[in-house]
Parts: sequence; C-alpha cells; structure tokens
Amino acid sequence: MNRTMLVAACALAVGLGTVLAPNAAAQDIGLREYPCSDQFRVPWALDAWNGINKVAFSPFGSDNIHCVSFHGMTAIYQLDPQGRKHALNPPSAFSIGAFARQLYFWDSATY
Repeated sequence: MNRTMLVAACALAVGLGTVLAPNAAAQDIGLREYPCSDQFRVPWALDAWNGINKVAFSPFGSDNIHCVSFHGMTAIYQLDPQGRKHALNPPSAFSIGAFARQLYFWDSATY
C-alpha cells in the first residue's frame, strides 16, 4: 500500500509540475530586422544628396532593402529578384566628404 501511494504521489507531482510550470519564453537578444527601403535613394534621385537620405549604388535601385540592428551596430542587405541577399556596404578604409557615411555600395556576393 505504501509503495502504491508513493508512486501515485510522484505521478501526481510530475503531472502538476508539468501543467503548472511557467511557459518558456524566448529571450530578446537585441537583434532587430526590419525593412528600410524608405531610408534609401538611388544616386540620380533629386532628394538623394540632401544629407537626410542614404544613397544606394545598386543595380536593383532602392527596392527590398533590409536593416539588421544588434546593440547599435547595423548591417544592411538587399534582396535581388531571386530572393538572394546582397550586402550594402559603406565605404571602407577612408572617408572623403560629408556624404561618405550616407553611401552604400552593392556587393555582388550573396549570403
């Protein structure tokens, strides 16, 4: 009788523990991905060089551009018509002029 009661009590404890346990929630690690085509212009657009918009030098214009932010760092990519991702990179090594931080160049490599 004791052994039966012990087994029943353990089964009840496990069952209640499973039912009453809090749900596991995914923790937000700070990664944010969002469409940001509205922030970009092509070089020949009238409002491209006003200092507010970013300029994308890309064969696909300023369509399907996405930003990925993680703790203040932002990476930018563009989807081609086949859905492949291409990085849009800012100029590296040196910056010339006031608009250098607003320029992004299309990378033909995909990932």
